Amino acid sequence: MRFIIFLLATLPLWSCCSSKKANQEECNLHGTVRDFSGLDGCGLLIELDNGDLLNPAVLPEGVSLRNGQRISFSYKVLPDRVSICMSEKAIVEITCLKEFQSGQTGCTDTENPFEVPWMDRAFDLHNPVQILKFTAGQEARYLFRAVGEEWLYDCHGTLVCHGKGNNEDPCRKNEILPLGKGKIIWQGEGVWD
Repeated sequence: MRFIIFLLATLPLWSCCSSKKANQEECNLHGTVRDFSGLDGCGLLIELDNGDLLNPAVLPEGVSLRNGQRISFSYKVLPDRVSICMSEKAIVEITCLKEFQSGQTGCTDTENPFEVPWMDRAFDLHNPVQILKFTAGQEARYLFRAVGEEWLYDCHGTLVCHGKGNNEDPCRKNEILPLGKGKIIWQGEGVWD
């Protein structure tokens, strides 16, 4: 009988400790919110640092996401949910979400676009003939040039502008030309600058 009383008295202590451990493990993943509304059935997805995409179907109350937002978060997979987007690895419920503060953004500074997941996907999406790197202040910008079109991204993978590649285009006039001469970091075969 004493053993049962002892067991009942210590049970709340065990449950307390296990919930504290679970809370310490919350928000341990990092990702960037990306706008994939250009793809059929997609919207805002979370790109993990390893390049995987998650579809946040359920968010904590009062939380909203925006394109380019850098976050720490945790999630649980919702296996019974389906999506027509088909770009995501999983449909998830976000169980914890914290926005990174300024200076914690993980800006990409590379000369190999294939080692950065968001750049690799942008390459597949735009099929460029040339990729240029610009230094804008202290952060790099990347221009993906295709035949008759160009896309300028900031170092976080957020699309700054999209244009037709002529000097009268607002994207080129207002965003690209002020950056000066960029450095070619990738160029397709048979393309000369």
